[in-house]
Amino acid sequence: MTQSKKVLSSILVATTVFAAVAPQMAPIGASAVTANITTTAEITELRALNKMTLQIKFDGTLPAADVLDSNLDAIKAHFKFSNGLQIVNVPRLKSGSTNTYIVPVTIQNPGTTYTLSYKDGAEQTFTGSNEKLSIRDTNQVTNDTFELESFQADGVVDYANIIAAYAGGRGDQAFTVNDANENAAGQAFQVISSLRDRSVTITGDNGDVYTANYVPFTQASDRRQAPKFRLPAGETLTPGVHYTVSSNWAELTNNSFTARQMAPLTIDSAAFVDATSFKLKLATDPGMDLLAGRSVVLKGADGSELTASYRFSSRAVER
Repeated sequence: MTQSKKVLSSILVATTVFAAVAPQMAPIGASAVTANITTTAEITELRALNKMTLQIKFDGTLPAADVLDSNLDAIKAHFKFSNGLQIVNVPRLKSGSTNTYIVPVTIQNPGTTYTLSYKDGAEQTFTGSNEKLSIRDTNQVTNDTFELESFQADGVVDYANIIAAYAGGRGDQAFTVNDANENAAGQAFQVISSLRDRSVTITGDNGDVYTANYVPFTQASDRRQAPKFRLPAGETLTPGVHYTVSSNWAELTNNSFTARQMAPLTIDSAAFVDATSFKLKLATDPGMDLLAGRSVVLKGADGSELTASYRFSSRAVER
């Protein structure tokens, strides 16, 4: 029997305390290079990689406090843009670099001239990019959620695979790229930066139009580049309706699907973990993290109820 056929179930941990969702992936493994740390950093080079991503080179490594997820609000204030642009998540140091960062921003207007001042330093000027990310496939994964999948073979890489903060936990998925975002073989990549606060539009041939929001922690999980997007709470895809997905930051090759009724996950068992947590075992492994952003209701013998929220990235597989 092969290893893949030994999957018995998924272990999922929920907690009565809502999980924090500030970072888009849980930082793991290697820490960033810390040579030449500077608290008064100056921008030496700035490039707009695509409509939602900048690549910024500083004169040294930024201190830990200036790239810490929990400091995002303060870090946003460090970046002062013109024309309403702002960062949406913390800068991430590229693997193999001491001073070059991937910086996700709100959507740029193509051709617009922007200025950026970092910590009130000298202003830098750049032109808004018109480059959208190349996404190959769109697929339904639950009755209210679908995914957008891209592939490195198409010259698209999720930033999780090329940044220092996650390198230690990515295994053979991690690699380095140069300033032109080319790998050792010379292949150039578009870079998908943090999808925090991103959304797409999904339109049905029945006239329904929804804004679907990114589901945190799904953009580079399960060895795929297939972030999940979910309809507004309470809405579901209608079986038999043909839906088309559009976006102001992505160009989709296969941009549509016909919705089908999908069976809910089946809970096999539940087990106590600690005073605020328990784990659920599913009858079968869904092969992807479908519980991000989900919750369940606990009903006590006395009639009381508690809402328990899934702990992000807690899915594990028994073998």
